[in-house]
Amino acid sequence: VRATTRWQDLRDEHIAVHIIAVPTERGAEPSSASLEDVMPLICATIMATKFEGVLPLIAIESTIQPTWIDSVVLPKLHASGLRPGIDVLLGAAPRRDWFSGGEHSLETLPRIVGGNSPAAASLLIALYGIVCREIVPARDAYHAAFTKVIENLIRFQGLALANSLSLAFPQYDMTHVFRLSSTKWNIPMFHPSMGIGGHCIPLAPRYTIAEGGEGNAFLGPVRSAIEFNDNYFSLLYRTRLRELLQDCRSIVVLGLAYTADAKMHKLSPALDAIECLKDTPRLRLHDPYYSADDIDDICGIATISFPDELTGCDGIVLVTPHSQYRAAHVERYIQPGSVIVDNFGTWSDKRFQEGVRYHEVGRPYTEDSRALLQWPEPSSMTSA
Repeated sequence: VRATTRWQDLRDEHIAVHIIAVPTERGAEPSSASLEDVMPLICATIMATKFEGVLPLIAIESTIQPTWIDSVVLPKLHASGLRPGIDVLLGAAPRRDWFSGGEHSLETLPRIVGGNSPAAASLLIALYGIVCREIVPARDAYHAAFTKVIENLIRFQGLALANSLSLAFPQYDMTHVFRLSSTKWNIPMFHPSMGIGGHCIPLAPRYTIAEGGEGNAFLGPVRSAIEFNDNYFSLLYRTRLRELLQDCRSIVVLGLAYTADAKMHKLSPALDAIECLKDTPRLRLHDPYYSADDIDDICGIATISFPDELTGCDGIVLVTPHSQYRAAHVERYIQPGSVIVDNFGTWSDKRFQEGVRYHEVGRPYTEDSRALLQWPEPSSMTSA
């Protein structure tokens, strides 16, 4: 196996499968630009290669609007002289990425595949069956591609609902309510948070709106969720977090990545937190996956030495539950009088010094949001 940046190297009769895994967003909006750029190159490569007894396959793994198959992919094929189903096979096999632990992998996650013809579908099933234990065939490439959009939309709607309910009912411990609700077999656990980040989930409603049409009256709940989420962190800060952090003079945001143990900060709530806290006299950020130069380039602020320099912070905003943050004995460094805002309850089992104020997002305000819990939280029957 070798990597190359030269398209000419792909003009080889032994390279009959082309998998497209390119970014399909710009900022917070879907964009087919990269797909439009790469398709002519793939088509030219296939046209320049002589295959003996086999049809080449193009498999789209990127998240796409299904109509891009008609508006981008097929026109590029026809423009190059390639006939789908005759000269080339076409299908979709959208990726499902798992970053939050070792219980799932490319091998164990079910893989949706769909082809534009029976031959394409059969080849996709055989190809991905080499790696994935379970292959789930869709009726065609359009339905396979749309599945990725909709499964992310379902998760987005659940997360946005949890966040909105946590703001709507500040008198209740909504994290506790959601955990209790999740003991019902068909309700997943959605933890209120500082926001929804990532390449896929925040964009899913926008793919859906674009696919369904701006004037589609049935997508009103999706539009409402987009509007709420776009303004969510500023609402959370104004109604909840400012009260806790307004007197802090030295605040550190822990975690730039939107998910644990990965270097990915696309639409991370940490970016919104830094914007809301920008007037803090001393504002810094730490993430074990980003260097001091990375943090300066992305956020324009300095970093700290973790955990030693927590002693000089009177405000700590824990965004990302990285393993390093979970394992560290931070209670030895955080001083009385400090305020902790914990996105997902990463430090809920820590025993801090007297005078440290700890608040987990989604729980009511007390001097310590754990004080109201008399029994351990229940385990969810399903996870979101």
